[in-house]
Amino acid sequence: MIEELQSLVNKEIQIASALETISGTLVSVDGTAVTLRTSEVFGYENGSYAIIQLRFISYIRML
Repeated sequence: MIEELQSLVNKEIQIASALETISGTLVSVDGTAVTLRTSEVFGYENGSYAIIQLRFISYIRML
């Protein structure tokens, strides 16, 4: 799964977890988390970074 996610670096994606759905540009992927530069999302300033643990992600899709 990590290799597939790394192919999406610098692309616009949407990530959903049990608590929220976040859209933005995928910045990095490691063995435990992904980092997004967020778009306009409640609780995140435009251009902020969100780090989401892989184990909490329900789905990821390209926009």
